[in-house]
Amino acid sequence: MTTDNMTTLHYLELLNTIASGERRAGIFLQAWADTTPDPELRACLSIVANRETSHYHVFKRRIAELGYAWTDTADPDFAERLKVSACTIPDVEKIRWGKARQAQRRGPTIRDRYEAAIADATVDPLTRSLLRWFSEVEADSGARLRAIYDRIEAQAG
Repeated sequence: MTTDNMTTLHYLELLNTIASGERRAGIFLQAWADTTPDPELRACLSIVANRETSHYHVFKRRIAELGYAWTDTADPDFAERLKVSACTIPDVEKIRWGKARQAQRRGPTIRDRYEAAIADATVDPLTRSLLRWFSEVEADSGARLRAIYDRIEAQAG
């Protein structure tokens, strides 16, 4: 149930940002999985894409449970990420492109923001618990991807 709340939770924008980012990540990671010739990378990308899509649904539901409607947040880079993910350039080039993009980001990361919310006692306990779970799954997904990316980059030289 969603309502028109007169006051907005100070962490609602964070929840919307997470849900939106996870939805998009599920799309571009699956697009990459669908194009890679590497079976190990394909399997990992598919697992992580499914997790990301699931996170979108979980956070969208949590927003509704709090009495709000999910609002997609804009990502001006999404079209380009999807284009690169879905194209047939070698996987190592996609990995290096992604790392270069990551290195250009400025300001607090989404991880910094949700870790701050986990520590914030004014965030309701269930949302903080959700964010802790999310943090652990994101760390696992990142470790899985990094291990395969490292192998691919080492093989490419």
